[in-house]
Amino acid sequence: MSRGFISALAGLGITIYAWFAHSIWPAWPSILVFDKFDHGGFAELTHTGQAIVTILLIALNVGVWAVILRAALWLIDRALRRRESP
Repeated sequence: MSRGFISALAGLGITIYAWFAHSIWPAWPSILVFDKFDHGGFAELTHTGQAIVTILLIALNVGVWAVILRAALWLIDRALRRRESP
């Protein structure tokens, strides 16, 4: 499996964990965006509008965590390659 796919799966896992966790750290990307742009308008949206916003926030959270994990994997790979080269 590619590192990008593994990162996407891990991002999805962290996002699912955010739904059941008692802490807010796994959902910080979505919370940050929601707090920044909401201004009370979410409650006034239709049910369909709220569903669309929720799906977009889930996608944002998965994407942010996937990028963070992909960068971490790249840094680990780079550090290991430096250690191996003479």
